[in-house]
Amino acid sequence: MANFELFKKLLDEKSLNYASRTTENGDGVIDLPFDGKIIKIFFSNDKFLSIYLVFEKVPEEKLADVIFLCNELNAKYKWATFYVDKDGDLVIHDDALISGDSAAEESFELIVRILDITNKCKPTIMKCIYA
Repeated sequence: MANFELFKKLLDEKSLNYASRTTENGDGVIDLPFDGKIIKIFFSNDKFLSIYLVFEKVPEEKLADVIFLCNELNAKYKWATFYVDKDGDLVIHDDALISGDSAAEESFELIVRILDITNKCKPTIMKCIYA
C-alpha cells in the first residue's frame, strides 16, 4: 500500500483533516471532508484509485429528472461520472490507474478536479432536485 501511505503523507503535508483505515482485504480507505459531505477514496492493489462523493439524496418524484441530468453531466464532464445508486443517492465518481513516484500527486489532482466539477455542477443539481 505504498501509494496509500504516500497519499496520507501528502494530506498531512497539506494539513488536511482526514480519517484513514485499511480494509480486511488490504485496501486503503481515506475519508476526506468536503462541504459537509465525505469524499471516500479507495486505494486498491497499490495501483487503482476510486473516488466517491455521495452528493445528495434524490426524492423519488425527481428520480427521472436527476437521471436525465446525470446523462447530460456525463457527456459534459469527462473526469467524473454521475449516477443515482440503488439507495437513491446522487453519486459523483472517478476511477483511475495510478503508479510511480507521482501517484500521490496524481491522486490529489484527480480529487481537486472532482471537487471543481462538483462545485460547478452544484447549482444545476440542486435546482433539478429541489425546484
